[in-house]
Amino acid sequence: MSNALNINKKEITRWVEAWKRAAFSLEEVRRNELRSHDYYKRNQELINEMLQYACDIGEVRLSSGLVDQQRVYMRLRERQTG
Repeated sequence: MSNALNINKKEITRWVEAWKRAAFSLEEVRRNELRSHDYYKRNQELINEMLQYACDIGEVRLSSGLVDQQRVYMRLRERQTG
């Protein structure tokens, strides 16, 4: 059984290393696609659908939540300091 585990570890390590090497190239492809002069033209329909979805399900917020977050932090501080 340890031999099978050893082979599995080797395969996993090989895959991890392959994806690490590919990450740089994939990031470069992504950047080039986003920078291409016709990116928005090619993806306009998808972008419009995403924006429409956000508008349809989004809620109007009267605050950013920062005040609530600060209130939570103050309570935590009070509990920690006694």
